[in-house]
Amino acid sequence: MSFFNNVMMKLGHHNWKLNFCNDYYCWKNKKRIDIDLKYKGDIRQIILHEIAHIDTAKYCNQRHNPQFWKRLEYLTNKFLKKGLDKHQLKHKEYMTNGYYSLKYK
Repeated sequence: MSFFNNVMMKLGHHNWKLNFCNDYYCWKNKKRIDIDLKYKGDIRQIILHEIAHIDTAKYCNQRHNPQFWKRLEYLTNKFLKKGLDKHQLKHKEYMTNGYYSLKYK
């Protein structure tokens, strides 16, 4: 929780709450970020992932476009001094390149 508060303070995002539940989402209108503690990687990376939506959602409606990933990589380097973990890299590969799953009955 202190990691979240420190990052938000340094970025100038005030009155945001961190909510632990079974989902991951940035609720910009409610100023709330939902996090599932079962994240298999570094939990700080998924927190930064959702924080990255704050600054990019106004341009991309919560999408994972190149501007979003650039912002997330910047935040990860700035606050964790490392690159994206394997879970974020896989997410980036599938979301940015547009891989989809087709299902037939």
